[in-house]
Amino acid sequence: MNRREFLATSTVAAAAQEARSPARRKPNILFVLMDDFGVGHFAPHADTITTADFDPGYVDFLKRHDAAYTPEEALAMGRRAMPTLSGLAKNGAVFTQACSPNSLCAPARAGILTGTSASRFGIYNNIDFQAAGLPRGSMLVSHLRDAGYATALIGKYHVGTRDESLRAAVLAKHSIKPADVAALPPDKRAALEREIAPTGYTGSVIEEHNPLHYGFDHYFGYNHHECPFYDNWNIWENRKFTGLQKRYNTELFADKAIEFAAQARSQDKPFFIHLAMHAVHGPLKPQAPARYFEQFPSRSYDLSNFYAHVNAVDAAVASIREAIGPQEWANTLFIFTADNGAPVSMATPLPGNAPHRGHKGNYYLGGMRVPMMMHWPPGIRASRPGAMVSTCDVMPTALDAAGVKTPAGLDGTSLLPLAAGKVEKAHDHLKWVGIHARSWGYTGETTIGPAERRREESPGAWVISDGTYLLRFTGATVPGLFRDAPDGAPARYELYDLREDPRESRDLSAQLPQVLKKLKSQYEAEARALPPPPVWRRDRWQELMPAPAGKSNP
Repeated sequence: MNRREFLATSTVAAAAQEARSPARRKPNILFVLMDDFGVGHFAPHADTITTADFDPGYVDFLKRHDAAYTPEEALAMGRRAMPTLSGLAKNGAVFTQACSPNSLCAPARAGILTGTSASRFGIYNNIDFQAAGLPRGSMLVSHLRDAGYATALIGKYHVGTRDESLRAAVLAKHSIKPADVAALPPDKRAALEREIAPTGYTGSVIEEHNPLHYGFDHYFGYNHHECPFYDNWNIWENRKFTGLQKRYNTELFADKAIEFAAQARSQDKPFFIHLAMHAVHGPLKPQAPARYFEQFPSRSYDLSNFYAHVNAVDAAVASIREAIGPQEWANTLFIFTADNGAPVSMATPLPGNAPHRGHKGNYYLGGMRVPMMMHWPPGIRASRPGAMVSTCDVMPTALDAAGVKTPAGLDGTSLLPLAAGKVEKAHDHLKWVGIHARSWGYTGETTIGPAERRREESPGAWVISDGTYLLRFTGATVPGLFRDAPDGAPARYELYDLREDPRESRDLSAQLPQVLKKLKSQYEAEARALPPPPVWRRDRWQELMPAPAGKSNP
């Protein structure tokens, strides 16, 4: 059965089910999460900015590297790449100050799943998850399943520990110790990796951290930072490795979501689907199918291909909406966001994270700001709330819509009151703690030596914002790491007025010492309870913690 036949069959089945089933009181919930997708890339936001809002440092980087497109061309493509979501946004809530709880994907996704910043579990970096997953019972989806929902996670997981036994078996076969792999000649290492791939090791997760133990009825996805668009060995279904997947994964994941929704309807259950796309994480070079690629002609392959992949996600949402039918869609809370800021570079084009500077992996706003929108006519009005919100709010919002009590002690809160215009803000403040690295974007070229290999030498940072001001503390920079600070740099505070300076270009820390003191005290009061990381450098973490009594931070 080809994809068109599959969608047609699902649509017919949905219509038949609607005809014989009474309307349910509990809404379906479809949560679509894109990977490394910048707020400037999001069409409903791109409609509100101009090229003057682009990050000057990134624009200069593209000029120096002879990018074969203009800022105007990129903005025009971004504005028309998501017609389905743009249409939904007109009748939904677009949150114009949405943030991720972390600038890296694994801890950011943990925040979404738990409604709690991963730092409260001692997780600050991607590498921490290979040593320690999330505590059992921490994912809020379990409350939806207890309330009668059919629950599925489709796509990227990346918050568990990989099953090292799969790789170890291959190494043992060749009498190779894990510690000796790095010293092998490149051709032998490559041959070894080709042999390991068909075991499913790359996308595997240990049984203890399988999504099925956290409240998901069904899992079709990968526990890794990426999943090639075609010909990948990463995907597992529940506890079974699916082998080589040749299909374009955006469409594959969408079809699995449609299949699960149909199954839920056959059981007369509302569904919760966490659909975490690979797009637009690298590798981005594989060309999107022609039906998408040909809609974005330009001299730049990178520009055309990026927005083709974006358009494929938009088409996937349209296919799900069509398949479940108008009656079910009218009773579906649709939530869309991204995990963190875009890693703006040559392959991830303008507008990037406009109007903010920075990118994935650092704690400028470009690394933390994300697009977010919700559509649900019964509970959400057409609006553009300007209050600061977090992706930690996704699951509390889903629970609220489902009529399920939200557990106490979360960092997240339901956004339904804000989206309905009943309250003016959702949070008094938000805070972030983690690595402040340059290697995930264009600023990586300022690193002395290979940026990716030296990323763990980067300083840490913490940020706190009350929605008006943003205070950032950056730990000391070691000598010999960055070309613009070859002798290193001391720890420092920076304070910005976000109303006037969303690009964080004018430091007000000297002019507004009382604001700095207030925000610093708020951070320190909460940070005292944060546990140490299992893997991330302890010295980097310690510098971000409040000083002991009788001492002071820099």
